[in-house]
Amino acid sequence: MSTASSRLPLSLPNILLVGGSFAGAIVTLVLENWFGAALLLTLGVGGLLSALLARRAGAGDWLRINAIEYRDERDVRLAGHGFAVVGAWALVLSTLELVAATIFLGSLVTRSVLSAHGTIEFRFDGTTVASALLVTIAALQLFVLALVWGIANTRAVKRG
Repeated sequence: MSTASSRLPLSLPNILLVGGSFAGAIVTLVLENWFGAALLLTLGVGGLLSALLARRAGAGDWLRINAIEYRDERDVRLAGHGFAVVGAWALVLSTLELVAATIFLGSLVTRSVLSAHGTIEFRFDGTTVASALLVTIAALQLFVLALVWGIANTRAVKRG
């Protein structure tokens, strides 16, 4: 049996990944960030090449699964097992990212100062605000990953 993505030139995840990489490359070119543009362009070309090679008739299981170009339900099942491991590691790495960002933010915040009036002052500058934004993004990333992880596992358990 063939998957629904066989009607598209690439699977939907690959369309989003490759398209997002190319769109990011265009934006970084406009911003004259040559390194970022080269990085995103390389990522997009590599993803596109991988997906197209996986679409070939003689593509092996490992190539189809790694390229997110599933041919049948067996490929989907095998990929599900692999993504379970990826999900667990994504949660671990996101937690470490949040811890590192929080520690970094703490090192930037000016130490609280007890004034003569008995009040505590905190001084923030642009770097501190930007760092706080990055901590917030890291926290949201971890929250979304944990939420999706929980929903996916609940659905998997209910399906048996």
